[in-house]
Amino acid sequence: MLFNSFFFLFFFLPVTWISFRFLCRKKTTEAAMAVLLIASLVFYSYWNPPFVFLIFFSIVFNYFWGRKIQKGIKNPKETGITKKAWLYSGVAVNLALIGYFKYANFFMYNIASVGGWQWTGREIFLPLGISFFTFQQIAYLMDSSKEVIREHGFIQYALFVTFFPQLIAGPIVRYEQIIPQFSSQRFFVTNYRNIAIGFTLLSLGLFKKVVIADSLSPWVGAVYDSTVPFTFFEAWLGTLCYTFQIYFDFSGYSDMALGLGRLFNIQIPVNFNSPYKATSVIDFWRRWHITLSTFLRDYLYIPLGGNRKGKSRRYVNLMATMLLGGLWHGASWNFVLWGGLHGFFLCVNHGFRKISERFEFRVPDFLGWMITFLAVSLAWVFFRARSFLRAWDLLKGMAGYNGVALPSGFFSVPLVGDSLAFLGIDFSQPLTWTLSGGENAFYLVICCLLLCVGLPSSQYFAEKILERPKIYSAIVIGTIFLAGVFSMNKISEFLYFQF
Repeated sequence: MLFNSFFFLFFFLPVTWISFRFLCRKKTTEAAMAVLLIASLVFYSYWNPPFVFLIFFSIVFNYFWGRKIQKGIKNPKETGITKKAWLYSGVAVNLALIGYFKYANFFMYNIASVGGWQWTGREIFLPLGISFFTFQQIAYLMDSSKEVIREHGFIQYALFVTFFPQLIAGPIVRYEQIIPQFSSQRFFVTNYRNIAIGFTLLSLGLFKKVVIADSLSPWVGAVYDSTVPFTFFEAWLGTLCYTFQIYFDFSGYSDMALGLGRLFNIQIPVNFNSPYKATSVIDFWRRWHITLSTFLRDYLYIPLGGNRKGKSRRYVNLMATMLLGGLWHGASWNFVLWGGLHGFFLCVNHGFRKISERFEFRVPDFLGWMITFLAVSLAWVFFRARSFLRAWDLLKGMAGYNGVALPSGFFSVPLVGDSLAFLGIDFSQPLTWTLSGGENAFYLVICCLLLCVGLPSSQYFAEKILERPKIYSAIVIGTIFLAGVFSMNKISEFLYFQF
């Protein structure tokens, strides 16, 4: 079930919210939470019903194992097994599940290639959100071993894992961020400010996804899904289109997740904070996929030693963390290379920062922003390309290997302009990407850049717009929402669903 679908917005969400609110008013809080849990499981099973048993097994196993870890801390003699044994075995089971569904074919193919064997990959359907809910529960087990988990019931834990706004594509939430909110009385009362903020964020996210990100999609596909070489301007235009497509797609999902959480009085952690305003790669990773960055830092980088074992070890730990972070996104060497590039960028960034501090030299913010944006855009080539060879071909085009002359006519692809249909423009006749189509893409990229750099974050906007007169706020938010609704002319999954 997609956030950007009529069924979700006009049936599933209203029915779930009204049912939850009705039971809250009746003071039947346990029943209200049960309804929200059932709705979340229905939401997950919408794509492939059998996989609801997988997530249910994962929930039951981790809840049981977490309690064993907590019991082992309080009464180590009664358990007959050490806290570390419970922890390591629980993490191993979680990694085995994600390893089988997401990486089995990848690892077997590479092992067979090294050994010179034949390997026919199995048809393994990847469960949606497995990377997110698996990492979320690994964090829960590790937090259990750190004695930061308080007593809670099974329904609270199950809802912590399955809460539908963050189930499929994050953020990766932790125990202390969500479960205490389920125990708070504020969770069960009607908060009109939360409703207003939630609807504002939901509208902004919908607009970002269906009006902006989906409008960039045809140009991205024309470049990355093709096999022909492209000139300097064509390659750069396609890459910048993807740079902004993934930005507005992921930002849109993050906004909608935050907004949906607010509708139910749950403050989901911010996962996206204007990353294209970053003036360094270090700053970028404090703004992009914040919960994944934090997870990798707390549960991988720091346990590896962090920066406590010397400069050389610090850089090794950084590279290892980012390589595994790249692999988390998918079973492909392109993702590993993307993570490795960011690891290299981070090492250079940290090294240069030390040198600049020593000589009291500071890079101007604008220059730092340009370098960061260029580095991030180049790395996206490997993230999006279907193979390393295709990524290399595009990089050669971006370097001018295939010529740098202004194109007199672009290759022909259907121009999806239906996302602007709410303006009253007739797109019933298919257009082609000729020179004028290329110009449209160029102008759209410029607009996206201005939006990313010039406007405040969605969270800031949602707070500030409500300080204006109510009529003004209602008109602005209503227009944004209607623009998104009238643009939902085709099914388009969020890009991070595949991870």
